[in-house]
Amino acid sequence: MIVAVGSMNPTKINPVREVFLKHFPDTIIKGITVPSGVAEQPMDIDAMYKGALTRAKNALKKVSGAEYGVGIEGGLHKHSFGWFEHSIVVIINKKGHIGVGASGGLVLPEIIMDSIHKGKNLEEAIDAHFKTTKIGEGIGMFGILTKGVVTRSEGVRHGVAFALARFLHEKVYEAKKV
Repeated sequence: MIVAVGSMNPTKINPVREVFLKHFPDTIIKGITVPSGVAEQPMDIDAMYKGALTRAKNALKKVSGAEYGVGIEGGLHKHSFGWFEHSIVVIINKKGHIGVGASGGLVLPEIIMDSIHKGKNLEEAIDAHFKTTKIGEGIGMFGILTKGVVTRSEGVRHGVAFALARFLHEKVYEAKKV
């Protein structure tokens, strides 16, 4: 089976590989660059979902023979308790069925949000404050702020597992209400 991932970033591709191989050992994972259709720094959960769905659909269309498309979109959402960062994961199959999951997340420090409100994206804000380079391709903001306890890939892996649950239990998800 071929799974298309709407990204070339290893912190997104590797968790997809880990989760799918656990359930489908003969899976081939192919990353592909596709547009998200949303701002570079999504600022609400609806934009994150739209970006992940668009990436999943575009990946599925562009990778020949793919059974599933996976889109992962990180972003921010304002809550009463602060700006919360996490990723939304969308998996779509050839029938058009959609599974949605999310990574864990955390409230961002005000100093990081100040940089974002001034026009930087999350990676740029973290890199500037912590003197890192392209942190989003490594341990990510999660890794920096948890001091390595949870990396970006580990957070994304949870979201992929949650989104794939829809396909691991299709009869339950497709059951009609009585």
